Amino acid sequence: MKRRSMYMLLPSNKDNSYKYVGFSSEIPIGKSKSITIKDTASHKNINIAIFNISGRFYAIFGSCIHKGGPLSEGFLNGDIVTCPWHGWKYSVKNGKSPHKGGDSINSYKVKVVNGKLYVNSFPSHRGKRVYKPHTAYSELESSVNNYLIQKSNVTTTYNTTTTSASFDKLLHELNNSKIRVLGISTTNANDEIAPRKSTSESALQFALDYTKNKLNTETILIKLRELEIKHCEGYYSKNAKACIFPCSISEMDKEDQMIQIYEKMILWADIVLIATPIRWGSSSSLYYKMIQRMNCVQNQIITNNKFLIRDKVAAFIITGGQDNVQHVAGELMTFWSQLGFVFGKFPFVGWTRGWYSEDTENNYKEMMTRTNVINNKDLKNKAKDSATNIFYQDIIKMMVSALEMSLLVKRHLYDENVINKYNKIINSNSGT
Repeated sequence: MKRRSMYMLLPSNKDNSYKYVGFSSEIPIGKSKSITIKDTASHKNINIAIFNISGRFYAIFGSCIHKGGPLSEGFLNGDIVTCPWHGWKYSVKNGKSPHKGGDSINSYKVKVVNGKLYVNSFPSHRGKRVYKPHTAYSELESSVNNYLIQKSNVTTTYNTTTTSASFDKLLHELNNSKIRVLGISTTNANDEIAPRKSTSESALQFALDYTKNKLNTETILIKLRELEIKHCEGYYSKNAKACIFPCSISEMDKEDQMIQIYEKMILWADIVLIATPIRWGSSSSLYYKMIQRMNCVQNQIITNNKFLIRDKVAAFIITGGQDNVQHVAGELMTFWSQLGFVFGKFPFVGWTRGWYSEDTENNYKEMMTRTNVINNKDLKNKAKDSATNIFYQDIIKMMVSALEMSLLVKRHLYDENVINKYNKIINSNSGT
């Protein structure tokens, strides 16, 4: 007896599991199409991707099990489709991973009758999530989610009653806790290799030491040059939702140390102080390497209405042998404001020697001897004292301002109230 092909069986009128989805001619060989059918069991709409492999048709669940990338738009090589977002691979014949231990997705039987395509809404193979991110990534993701929940709970307590014992306790803890300052040095100048001092890092170290010893803060210094940070791979350019948080690069590469920046910036710091040298009129290359990887923080606002930066202040130190402080400051303030940071009264300080200062080996010396009375040689000898160094005075003014702003936004739950009021307006306008 000759076996009949599954592609020639006409779905019975009583067989409601097969759904008509269109004509086979609509999907050329080597191409795919995204369709939506109603699941027979749940009665919910599900997205299916149908592929034409050498004239035979196969169907799999249309969204990648990793982060929901559209598989119908993926790269097809033989019967293996690669998700266009983060590279997860599946066989279109059965939804399974081509490598051992990989994730799999649902697959569905397809019938072709008289040039018409029918897809069975019951999966012939059920997918399974196998992949697990490394520990540091999972811990960061969980900690940030818990942090946001705690922030929301604090706001609820505040809005319910400002005289409750729990809120009084919160204010007491705030008033008696130290403000935490995260300093990030973005210079590539390595004092351990080259016998020179970095103007931006030296100024940053002064700022951290001063706030710790004089303003009673906690401080941490991160030197970007000491971290192994991978370059941004531009997932946002593929699709806004492909740029996930924590960054998918950190998820797939456990050696990537950008996680340290995310953790300290989002969960630990009250004030983030960035120091950068001027490189051809802009911030350092390491600075741009870092902030490109921070797009996933800002993108959460756009894709998920999720605000990761809460009640945090940013300030900036900009130094260079030649001028362009205001341009660099403008770029810095634009980016960090988009992340959700606020600024104090004096958000940045800058020091340069001017366009014609080509003797850059003297930059550090000149910065350290900059005083209020430039022509007074006696004062120049005391320039390392913050009382006479005009640049250091500006740093003190900036840090006092940042500290006061940090206390204000935290005590008044500034960010939480802004976010809550914004969400109420949006929800009322949408009728939800």
